Amino acid sequence: MDRFTLLFVRLVMITAGFIVASLVAGTALALLTHVVTLQEANRISDAGLGAGLVVAAFAFASLTGYVAFFPSIAVILYSEFTQRRDWLFYALCGGAMAAIAPIVVMFLRSGSGRDGFDFFVMNIAAGMLGGLTYWLIAGRNAGSWMSGGK
Repeated sequence: MDRFTLLFVRLVMITAGFIVASLVAGTALALLTHVVTLQEANRISDAGLGAGLVVAAFAFASLTGYVAFFPSIAVILYSEFTQRRDWLFYALCGGAMAAIAPIVVMFLRSGSGRDGFDFFVMNIAAGMLGGLTYWLIAGRNAGSWMSGGK
């Protein structure tokens, strides 16, 4: 493959990885924040997911993508040029990026309590899942375009 094709395929993989990672993190947040409670989980049919979960997952995914977009560009550029391919790097970066939003919200809100801490931990867990998802799709081959795909 020529260099342009390698770069184009890499950009497509990075974009797909970011989108799927945002969807995974949004779905994790929807489940972790009790949008689907244990009682509702028993009523979800085998044919498909409930409409509430789907709407909440897409809502959280759009917010996740919005908040993590610029920090993730920095992480992606760093990982591409340094050829970082380990899963732990992406999991920790995803957790760090997900920690940004609740910290900002906690500073803006004067009230602190257990709910704020729970949401903080849920965000970090969802961010780590998103980071691992990105690693599965695009992070394992970071910087492969530099060596001509080898």
